[in-house]
Amino acid sequence: MGARALVARSLARTALLLLWSLAAWGALLFVLTLVDAVGGGPGPALARLLPARGASVWAWLNALSVGLAVAVGLVGAGLAWTRRGNAPTPPAS
Repeated sequence: MGARALVARSLARTALLLLWSLAAWGALLFVLTLVDAVGGGPGPALARLLPARGASVWAWLNALSVGLAVAVGLVGAGLAWTRRGNAPTPPAS
């Protein structure tokens, strides 16, 4: 394996780790938003989650991470749903 392939592999692994970390952060923010929506209503909870005009990069990154977490959850649920339907049936005894 060449040095270029080794660097490319380590950069890809780092990017994947950062992407999963961003999804985990988004899932945490999403759960906290849901908990906050129970106490204060969904309007104010979602207003705090969505960045306002002129918001910092971190506010936009938080909103992006929540969207990524929701997308990962939907894809995971879809994969689980399709695999459930394709599971082999147990033999009749």
